[in-house]
Amino acid sequence: MRAHPLGQDGTPRATPAPAHEENTMRPSILSLLTALSLAASPALAASASTVYPVVAMGDGQIYNVLYTESSWMSLAVPLSDVGGSVPSNVSLSVSGLPEGTTITLDGVSQVGDLLLLDVTVSRDDDRMGVHDTAILALKSGDQTLTTLSIPVVGAAYNE
Repeated sequence: MRAHPLGQDGTPRATPAPAHEENTMRPSILSLLTALSLAASPALAASASTVYPVVAMGDGQIYNVLYTESSWMSLAVPLSDVGGSVPSNVSLSVSGLPEGTTITLDGVSQVGDLLLLDVTVSRDDDRMGVHDTAILALKSGDQTLTTLSIPVVGAAYNE
């Protein structure tokens, strides 16, 4: 016979789980933990090549996108992301944009704790709209210092 779920003072009584439930719970928890750790493994491995979102600056404003047909914008990268100082022999490797759309590195400077990458964004055909995310590998020589991402947008013009 089971005891009443409420004690004499009206509060719930703690009742131990039946022995058969206790024994089946441990393997279930272990299975769940194992499955979670296996599922997290690819995510942890991918973190070694994390892509950081970056903002653009231009005309005294901060932008969350780069605009096509622009040569007045700079990408702002924390110096801590590139080793704490302005690297030498800097270049950009760009992917993720439609064919004919390019981002060219025009100059590099430091402002406070930021590395500013002056860029020009262009496209061969302005009749095609651009709404893609650029993945930019910032390199010093052959070494990739950090990988950045920023949306690139440009309206389609019909002539």
